[in-house]
Amino acid sequence: MGAVQLESVAAQHAHAKLNVDSLPQGPSLFDGNDTARIDGSKSDEYERFEKGLMQYGCAHYRRRCRIRAPCCNEIFDCRHCHNESKNSIKIDTARRHELPRHELQQQVICSLCGTEQEVRQTCISCGVCMGKYFCEVCKLFDDDVSKEQYHCHVCGICRIGGRENFFHCSKCGCCYSKVLKNSHACVEGAMHHDCPICFEVLV
Repeated sequence: MGAVQLESVAAQHAHAKLNVDSLPQGPSLFDGNDTARIDGSKSDEYERFEKGLMQYGCAHYRRRCRIRAPCCNEIFDCRHCHNESKNSIKIDTARRHELPRHELQQQVICSLCGTEQEVRQTCISCGVCMGKYFCEVCKLFDDDVSKEQYHCHVCGICRIGGRENFFHCSKCGCCYSKVLKNSHACVEGAMHHDCPICFEVLV
């Protein structure tokens, strides 16, 4: 399963976006920022794009691709699957490691045809959509758009719950529900610390 060469993915993007510009008009797909349109009829292109929807993935994400971890060069369904496997108590302490979200690789493997390629939303080989939600900044794929994912440019990560339901507090450095907009107590950098219970980073 060799890597195939395709167009370079820009290192930085102003926002996450869907790469479906060349597709006809039709029902909506969501990327958390904008709505793109694709053909909702019986076209072969649409059927290929939708093939395998919600049939692949792991406990963390429904998606039609897997990742190659740059740290150990092994293949996993997602970053969380890698961390659960490689930072387990079953692993020798000297070999334990995690894959931080911002160190995700530039290579994904299509779950349908097995083609390894640079990060993009649609498979360069079989044309399937590898994730209805796709963030090129976070390199995040997810077919379950009911989560209402969106990318917060200030936080620098993808969140769930719908952009219209949250606001970003610049002092706290985090997104909160709009219900709390006029009542939450600001604490500078509130979410940029480790949890006192599990010691995981809060954001």
